[in-house]
Amino acid sequence: MKFVNQFGQVAAVERPVGTVRRGPDSSPAARAGRVPVLSVGRKVFVNARDGVVLTDEAGRSMSRRLADGVEVEIVAWRPRGGGGTRYRVHSTAGDADGWVLADELRAARHPVEIAREATAPAPTRVPSAPPVRAEESGRKFGQRR
Repeated sequence: MKFVNQFGQVAAVERPVGTVRRGPDSSPAARAGRVPVLSVGRKVFVNARDGVVLTDEAGRSMSRRLADGVEVEIVAWRPRGGGGTRYRVHSTAGDADGWVLADELRAARHPVEIAREATAPAPTRVPSAPPVRAEESGRKFGQRR
C-alpha cells in the first residue's frame, strides 16, 4: 500500500496508519493455552494420565509406552506449526527413546491443579460527595492549593 504524506512524498506502508496488527497469538486468550518451552538437556516428566505412546521421527506410533510421571530427558525438539512442537525424549531409566508432543510433558514431578477463577462478588458502589464548585473552594480555576 502506498501513502502520500502532506509534503507529496510517497511512502510504503504495510498497514493503514492507526491500525494495530492482530495475529493469531496477539490476544491474551490465545496465549493462555500455550505450553511452556522446554530446553534440550532438561529433565522433565511425562504428563498424561493414561501414559504416552512414543512415536518415531515420522510420527508413527512405536510399541513403547511411558506412564504418567516418568522422568525423561529432552534430547531434541522440532517445531510443528499447528500440529504442536514435538520433543525427542530419552527415559532416565534408559529403556525408552522417542518423540512426544509438548503438552505431554511437564516440568514438575506432580501435576499442578489449575486454580479455577472464583466468581468475584459484585463491586459495591460507594456514594461520592457532590462536586465542589470553584467559587466555594476559595481558589481560582486551575490554581493549586
